[in-house]
Amino acid sequence: MAFTEHLFNKAYIDEVAANAAASLKANRGFSNFEGFAAGVIQRRLEKDPARYLDYGVYWPALKEVLRKHDFDCGSPVYPLLAEVYRGDTDLQTIVMADEFRKDYLATQFVGTRMFLLNRDTGEEVALIDDEMELKALNS
Repeated sequence: MAFTEHLFNKAYIDEVAANAAASLKANRGFSNFEGFAAGVIQRRLEKDPARYLDYGVYWPALKEVLRKHDFDCGSPVYPLLAEVYRGDTDLQTIVMADEFRKDYLATQFVGTRMFLLNRDTGEEVALIDDEMELKALNS
């Protein structure tokens, strides 16, 4: 099964990451862009766990990265999505997930959980992370 939607050009992602890292260093004096970005996402999700949906098909791989940064967001989910929708590095994965989020917030209703994977076949995924849903109910 080929996923055709929501894929990013890795050269573009590297450029976005480099620009963001340079801006962070110039404006805040931080050089660990990956750690900073993971922390921003963690704080967003601590405030409203249901917003994991903002990261759509990139959530499974992003969740793995956040776990490496000691964010308790539960067990891995959707291994096939995590394999396809990820960068070559954790930083690429974070930037891809954030770029997806920007597009999602500009084009979808918050809370949308159906994501098209292949335009030709119409294949979709209903993104449901039980552990994040439970966190959302308890927050």
